[in-house]
Amino acid sequence: MQNLAITTGVVPVVLYILAAAAQAWLVWGRRRHLSRWVPAGAVAAGLLSILVWLFSERVWNLWGSPLPKRVYAYAGLGILALLLIVPKILDLRRPSARIAVVPAALVVVLASGSLINQNFEYYPTLGSVFGDAGVKMESLDQFKSQESGDPVPKTKRSDPPTSLANWTPPAGMPDRGTVVSAIIPAPISHQESSTAYVYLPPAYLATPRADLPVLVLIHGVPGGTTDWIRNGRIGQFMDDYAASHNGLAPVVVMPDAGGKRASYPPLCMNTKQGQAGTYLSQDVPNWVKATFGAGTHSSSQWAIGGFSYGGTCAMQLSMNYPAVYPTFIDSSGENQPTIRQGHQVLLQQYFGGSAAEFQKQNALDVIKKRKYPHTAGIVTVGAEDQFYRPQGIQVYQSMKRAGINVLLQEAPGGHAWPAWKYGVENNMNWLMTRLGVVG
Repeated sequence: MQNLAITTGVVPVVLYILAAAAQAWLVWGRRRHLSRWVPAGAVAAGLLSILVWLFSERVWNLWGSPLPKRVYAYAGLGILALLLIVPKILDLRRPSARIAVVPAALVVVLASGSLINQNFEYYPTLGSVFGDAGVKMESLDQFKSQESGDPVPKTKRSDPPTSLANWTPPAGMPDRGTVVSAIIPAPISHQESSTAYVYLPPAYLATPRADLPVLVLIHGVPGGTTDWIRNGRIGQFMDDYAASHNGLAPVVVMPDAGGKRASYPPLCMNTKQGQAGTYLSQDVPNWVKATFGAGTHSSSQWAIGGFSYGGTCAMQLSMNYPAVYPTFIDSSGENQPTIRQGHQVLLQQYFGGSAAEFQKQNALDVIKKRKYPHTAGIVTVGAEDQFYRPQGIQVYQSMKRAGINVLLQEAPGGHAWPAWKYGVENNMNWLMTRLGVVG
């Protein structure tokens, strides 16, 4: 049941059929119900949906970008069902029939939520709704307690890192990887962060361990460190990739880039809101190398990626710290760091009102003054993403003018998981070639 798909297959079809029947029953009734309460409910549901849109997008800008209008229409269907509960109960003559009114309305509300979820594919399975990531998860302490030897592989810098050419899976290698949770310390940046997650592929869990590269993946905002695991199903994807590559896949690190208890997201920059740039470019890599012994040979073993806010971060960090992250995947990112309160508030809250200080770290300004001989990246844009797509194209064009080795790819869908996952899933062979594992 945990892996039961709820955005594709038979489940949503059955739910929508039941919801259509329930909504029709809630609407149908005697003359007074049809002529007075149903029209009044429809008008009220429409007005409430418009108010939600007005305040969430035009007044508070809760999402940072416009949501598809159909999302508010789906919400309106659920609101209408709730508004019809009392009129429907009063319209029914048989007490036994009244018992079914609330369940019928809840079915419509559930279908309304399912339609919204289908738009973003935020919860792909039943288990993901309740936090199930589809992979084994444990704390770092639990992981270390189960290790028979030193969890950090001891390799010499003269030894080549593991690749398909020099790796033979040892006996007893697990079929699947595991996800480890930990708080990544920040001795240099002093950046406060919440729990991070690290995916360790089968080859890392083998004895002897493989010496693997690292892929850092940044989440969106609003969002958090579980997004890539629970909603993006990155662990399952990497397990499937490893299964066809002798257990080899990158160690995937998913740190907190949103700032624990932060009033404003740190934007993966060094500002008045924190030293997130230093945290992600020094503290995180140092901890990964010391804790897991991954990516220790050279920066060519390191890549960074992300979606939306995380895509912007990946692009920012790769351009500001090319010696740390020479490979990047920017999925549905922006052309510069933003906050929902607007650019002027950003300048004031992060840089004391100085546009010049912002430009010192803004990637599209930085690349005008630097060279990137060893950097390569991919920018993906959602085919139906009217807000972020033009920004991604601008990023690509600016990088091309700066002489950076970058590709532009069009991903399916809008600003949602089908497009967000595309950057990593469609480019794993390219990524593993860049990281020295394939080819």
